[in-house]
Amino acid sequence: MRTGTASLSWIFSQSDRAKVRLPGTDRAHDPAATMAMAARAARQVGVTRVADITRLDTIGIPTFQAVRPAAATLAVSQGKGITPELARLSAIMESVELWHAERPLAPAVTAAPRDVGERLGYDVRDLPRCEPSVLHDGLPVDWVTARSLVDGSETLVPLATVALSLERRTGWNPPAFFASSNGLASGNTLVEAILHALYEVVERDAMTAALTGGGDMGVRADPRSLGSPVVDGLCSMIERAGVRLEVRSVPSPTGLPCFLARITCEDYPPAFTGFGCHLSSEIALTRAVTEAAQTRLGYVSGARDDLDAGFNDSPGPKPAARPAADPSTGPAAEAIPALTAHGSLVDDLEDVVKRAAIAFSHAPLVVDLTHEDIGVPVVKVVAPGSRVRPEVM
Repeated sequence: MRTGTASLSWIFSQSDRAKVRLPGTDRAHDPAATMAMAARAARQVGVTRVADITRLDTIGIPTFQAVRPAAATLAVSQGKGITPELARLSAIMESVELWHAERPLAPAVTAAPRDVGERLGYDVRDLPRCEPSVLHDGLPVDWVTARSLVDGSETLVPLATVALSLERRTGWNPPAFFASSNGLASGNTLVEAILHALYEVVERDAMTAALTGGGDMGVRADPRSLGSPVVDGLCSMIERAGVRLEVRSVPSPTGLPCFLARITCEDYPPAFTGFGCHLSSEIALTRAVTEAAQTRLGYVSGARDDLDAGFNDSPGPKPAARPAADPSTGPAAEAIPALTAHGSLVDDLEDVVKRAAIAFSHAPLVVDLTHEDIGVPVVKVVAPGSRVRPEVM
């Protein structure tokens, strides 16, 4: 185990000193223990049904949906995984995360950015803003307490970057910050939750940079070059279904493996995409491929609240995604380096925090949203300097 973890001593537990290696993911506990925790939480947050929707599509990558009718955001949360058990867990945990983000948070202070600037330690303009935004130095902002992932010091972040709700609000609500689920994650432990949240922030930053930079999204990559039985199995499932898979390696200023997976076929022409980021190139790639299949199943099932109304298989432009490139044309797909993660979750987190702090020129920050009565660690990571757009959510 690496020794430079003093900065994280306030969050790590004994469970974070090792990890349970599972197909396509790393966890602090085995799936049975996680399921026991998730099942208890699901009942408390209002999940009424968990559905296996895998067989609605021809690919066969396990995909589940957790239904929470009284949600203030999405009533249906999706989950994917290499096994049905992991996909079921993923769906439940995502629904639990959203419940936590929907809970009202009491502001620690309401003040203009210029009045709390010395407490922040960062430029509030480096946070993602909505379009249009009326943010200015004199705008009254509700703030909540956050902590630096570099040294544990306290700071403030705008409440609007943490809370998430689609309920109609009364009074004066000036648009300033981009509210999203980016950086919202749960886990068996705080370290596991923060690590998953930070991976998502890094992933969305890389995809946003590629999207706004023009040209192609990274370079074509050969998923089978990794020599991973898990990835090869996913590729075989996709091929047997008559679906074409395109993988692109997208550069990140953190140096972490980030992948975009795009699937398309003649029977269902729109292209569906998935993203993945991790210290392990195998896990990052697995997440991207399974998310692409999950996205496609979301449209096949039609059960989500946030489906793009313009996304369909009718003739004409497809606004939500472009078709996959023909692999027989253009440069040959590049081999994927087999990068691996560390032996413990706390070492993984320390590594990713250092990379993110350098890449974004500021320490990533975390807000602990955990409710003790629910019993699931949930966090929101906010990283000043990182980028995100609605198109990559």
